[in-house]
Amino acid sequence: MRYLLVLFSMFLFACEDIVTLQSPKSDRYLVVESTLTNLPGPQKITLTQSQDYFDNTTPPAIRGAEVIVRDDASNEFKFVESADAPGTYVWVPTALKPIFGQVGRTYQLTVKSGSDSFVASAKMNPVPPIDSIAYKKATANPRQSGDGKPKEGFEARFFANDLVGEGSCYRVKFYKNGKLFNSPSNLVVFYDSALQKVSGTDGLMFNLPIRASINPELYEANDKLKVELYSISLDQFSFYSQARLELNNAGLFSRPAANIPSNIKNLNSNSKLQGAGWFGVSAISSLEIVIDPAKARKGSDLP
Repeated sequence: MRYLLVLFSMFLFACEDIVTLQSPKSDRYLVVESTLTNLPGPQKITLTQSQDYFDNTTPPAIRGAEVIVRDDASNEFKFVESADAPGTYVWVPTALKPIFGQVGRTYQLTVKSGSDSFVASAKMNPVPPIDSIAYKKATANPRQSGDGKPKEGFEARFFANDLVGEGSCYRVKFYKNGKLFNSPSNLVVFYDSALQKVSGTDGLMFNLPIRASINPELYEANDKLKVELYSISLDQFSFYSQARLELNNAGLFSRPAANIPSNIKNLNSNSKLQGAGWFGVSAISSLEIVIDPAKARKGSDLP
């Protein structure tokens, strides 16, 4: 993810001169990308350095860092830099520690790079199960249309209930035949059972816009559809919401770019290197189905 670290304005002039826009140099940031989970298997944390706004090259990796995560039960997890992926630090399960995450635990990240020491913390909140996925025959709407996308197929809904207790936040991810839908418009986060932070939505079934958010395109017979539900903190909900605004902020009348909040802090107050990105921990529930036309709901019988 590219962070928008400068403010700029665009002016239109009624002339034919070619104008080259020079952006100011951005502040330097160490960027953390990490969501650690309670699923079996390795966990990873990616460290890169931010770039100037108009720099489209691959962000440089932060190499040779010391990366450790500790929980509030005094367990320590050391992340080792991958030999095949510089800047990617991996924790591998062991017989004594077969799974990383545990619901209810709080985790603290420490990253030491040169004279800088970065910290962040996050609590792993519970997540409800996904009860079911249903689908019906449909014709693609304009948002679902495009090159290579099916014009006819099946539209799906997933069903789950918000956990009781106001302020639960979630992210949903969805896959078609193993491929994650990963465009900015597919970043779906919500508060209790609604897309926005509003009252009166605690403990209810996720509302229709959430249930139907898994359809960036239609599904076809024998497609595999997988839905993952992540618990996230309220602060991470705000982070993703702001990131989505910036990623979709384009066009002639777009607003000035803004910094995205971060929970990454540099303990070295004399350093010019700041922290960006997010360290998060999530419990995950998931459900995968195969689209079977014989099991499709009839007509409009899909809440």
